[in-house]
Amino acid sequence: MRRIYRITCLVILAILCSITIAYADSSYSNENINGIKINYITINMDNQNIKPVILNANNQMNSSESLEVMAKNEGAFAAVNGTYFEAYGGTPVSWGSIIKDGKILHISNGGSVFGITDDGKFLVDRLSFDFEGYVNGVYRAIPWRINHPSIEEDAITIFTPEYGVPVGVSMGAKAVVVSNGRVDNISTSDFNVPADGFAIVYNSSAAYLVDERYKVGDEVYYKVNIRTTFTNPSDWENVVCGLGAGPSLIINGTVTADGYAEGFTEAKINTNSAGRSFIGAKEDGSIVFGNLDSATVADAAEACKQMGLINAMCLDGGGSVALYYPSSNISMCGRKINNGLAFIEEKTIEKTAKPEILSMLVNGNKIELNAYKIENSNYFNIRDLARVLNNSSKEFDIVWDNERNAINIVTEREYSSLEEDETLSKGENTKSAYLSKSAIYLDGNKIEITAYNIDNNNYFKLRDIAEQMNFNVLLDSTNGSIIIETN
Repeated sequence: MRRIYRITCLVILAILCSITIAYADSSYSNENINGIKINYITINMDNQNIKPVILNANNQMNSSESLEVMAKNEGAFAAVNGTYFEAYGGTPVSWGSIIKDGKILHISNGGSVFGITDDGKFLVDRLSFDFEGYVNGVYRAIPWRINHPSIEEDAITIFTPEYGVPVGVSMGAKAVVVSNGRVDNISTSDFNVPADGFAIVYNSSAAYLVDERYKVGDEVYYKVNIRTTFTNPSDWENVVCGLGAGPSLIINGTVTADGYAEGFTEAKINTNSAGRSFIGAKEDGSIVFGNLDSATVADAAEACKQMGLINAMCLDGGGSVALYYPSSNISMCGRKINNGLAFIEEKTIEKTAKPEILSMLVNGNKIELNAYKIENSNYFNIRDLARVLNNSSKEFDIVWDNERNAINIVTEREYSSLEEDETLSKGENTKSAYLSKSAIYLDGNKIEITAYNIDNNNYFKLRDIAEQMNFNVLLDSTNGSIIIETN
């Protein structure tokens, strides 16, 4: 009995040492790597309904709140703390870079930054930022910072609507308030940033520049340039959200754990063991984030490497370490924080799909093809399209990847028909259609086109497929037929 009891205990212990619980194409895991306890969440970014969201405490840039409250307010199913911020007195503003909804809301020229593109690609790099400002088309190197109150007398700071509260104007300072691209007014007192604009605050010793450069009605705009180290600037053009902290741990498969190289000077960041939050991604594109119980930067990099991450970086640590995953009753929240990263699952919206039978000419051959009309657009079964284009110059095959929940379109290959093809699209009744959650690849490259799932089959717009595969689709309004030309 004792032997059985011991074996049972060992089995239970083994299970407890590595626990995985799944929810919404994600999972929570708890394991020990090299003596470091790690709690982490893995997100499958192939699910097109899952979206990353930057959390701002109380929907402003200079406040603090618990990660749990912020995540619940956003309706998130998972979240982690974000950048460094002022946590020890004064206004709790961020010290790291923030990119939200594709807009740069805060910058730092130290540490590292992660970004997530609109198609779910994860990036890490040591970035730097600089501004270009223009008044009536004339270049002005105007601001120092963005959405970060500055006390230096010669500071010049941009504020956007996302700042969230009235902007304070100190004694002797002047603010250029811009609405719809033009100077609306020059303010010397506290003000709210226009919803359709921004403002530039010149502190006291720089305020004379306002009189020299601006008048009401002037056209004013700015842009932020991103300087990269390991990636290409173009890689960041489609980034929808990102946070800066660091040090980086792994970039493009290479360990980069060097706080000194990224401008960090404190031992608690560079060499000491401490509680740390991290975020990274695996080669398959899944995003992983969580907390390490106590680790040096070097330890964190090694643990992330063993977890299979090819890109990874540290987030804020110490008392800011926080992780939220309500489906597993995980809400590890320390102090109130300024910002974080969350993931939401967009609600599946049901559409009405009405059956249609359409006349088509495919390279001169007349056929009839079944389709469904959804919001005044016709959607065709992808296998039907493969079948009618077979033996043409634009023939393609369909390969289903069950592991990745992905549709692979393989061009220049004969279609491998299925037994059920003949009945795929012979619908006679109105159906319910839902946006497809399947990733779509064309010759191994992920593409972004709208698809609907009807009765577990995927339907596409003909013109979307034609555009991706470069063949012509015309409408013969006289005969009411669709013409496909592939030759």
